[in-house]
Amino acid sequence: MRQVLLLIFAISFAAVAHADPLADLAVAQKAVIEAWSKVPFSQQNVTFVTEPSTGYGVYKKRDSNVFKPGEPILTYAEPIGYGWKPLADNRYELHLMADLAIVDASGDVVWSKKGFLDSTLQSFKQNMEFKLDMTLNVDGAPAGKYKLRYTLYDMTSYDMTSGKTSSFDQDFEIASAG
Repeated sequence: MRQVLLLIFAISFAAVAHADPLADLAVAQKAVIEAWSKVPFSQQNVTFVTEPSTGYGVYKKRDSNVFKPGEPILTYAEPIGYGWKPLADNRYELHLMADLAIVDASGDVVWSKKGFLDSTLQSFKQNMEFKLDMTLNVDGAPAGKYKLRYTLYDMTSYDMTSGKTSSFDQDFEIASAG
């Protein structure tokens, strides 16, 4: 019995001593990518910001959704669940587009722009940390309450399958002058 226990201990010790953390990390990353492919295309951490972000998750959140006349409206968002198009030379491409509509308090679209944003990233990695900075200037718009309605398109999947889209709204107000 003692010999069996020593053998089990020796085998266990050998397995621990030969563990490869980089191989374990590669297996975990593959599992994360598989899980990512099941996440619906959407977004998280959508917020008004005081200035363009300096990186993924690196932004200065704005305290209010009320803007002075002529003040630019900056939105930060982190899309999730998008796909990657394999490219030559072992790279991947991520391609997102966005349409934007401004809706007034009565629900009427007062302005819209197809292709408001077109963002592409080519990388040797299947990047999952990707952010969007969107800036809108509404000079001359009357004071009042409005809604930004963004519609995102995952062009990578859009070209390859039926297409993935996601929408989100942001309520905002343009203050009275003075």
